[in-house]
Amino acid sequence: MTQLTIVVSSCALFRQETGDTYPTGVAFPFVKALKMVNRRLSELAPPIQERFRVVLIPSSRQDMDHLQRSIANYNLNVEIADEKPLIEQLEEFKPVLYLSTNAQNVREAIRKGVGAAIMFQRDHHEHSDEVLRVAFDGDGVLFSDESERVTKEKGLDAFFQNELNNEGTPLALGPLIEFFKALEHLDKQFIERNQNSPIRTYLVTSRGTASPGLRVLRTLQENNLEINEAYFLSGAQKGPVLKAIKPHIFFDDQMPHVDGALQNGVIGAHVPYGVRNE
Repeated sequence: MTQLTIVVSSCALFRQETGDTYPTGVAFPFVKALKMVNRRLSELAPPIQERFRVVLIPSSRQDMDHLQRSIANYNLNVEIADEKPLIEQLEEFKPVLYLSTNAQNVREAIRKGVGAAIMFQRDHHEHSDEVLRVAFDGDGVLFSDESERVTKEKGLDAFFQNELNNEGTPLALGPLIEFFKALEHLDKQFIERNQNSPIRTYLVTSRGTASPGLRVLRTLQENNLEINEAYFLSGAQKGPVLKAIKPHIFFDDQMPHVDGALQNGVIGAHVPYGVRNE
């Protein structure tokens, strides 16, 4: 890996309201934390050249002056993309993640094979300035939707039997796996240098700890992937766990789980991928 690009729409980074500069939006804590990770990478000895590259796509070219003043005001040092159609932008930047409040744009990116999520401008709790915390759902986010498809088509009992039958068979990987790999890759740069990493990753899944959970762990193991903490909730609500974790962003393919996060003051992002979103 050499350049780990995150593309963010200006409608997610800022609340585009009246005034000389825009107030910060729902993606702001996440982008600020990415910049903190970059700073920490630059302070390693020797410094790590691989960094997160954050590219901002304006929602409208008419607000360029406001965007530039806002970026300077918050000392973000992000790039602003040239005026091109979204898909051309994504093909050019090849991002590991694209974030926007525009659901249509996110769905278009997902269809083109880009890991993407819809964000929602809601109030949220304060976040750590020293550690980037990112939480992921499993099925339909880090992994494919193959098991969820069994549930939808044949029911919950069929899901449990399917996971038991395939306990030793890894799941296919999902739409946000490249972003997760980027986080894990940079996390290891700190660990290999005996430094405390400013990156923490979390798996928060409705799966239980029996066969459904074992299959997830086998999938991570077979792909040489490590996650910092995993929570197997056996169908319990995710919101309270996420409230305790306080991630800068939580990704899930099911809106009820995203809503549960939002109701607990957590920044939830919807990944419109797979059978749950058909």
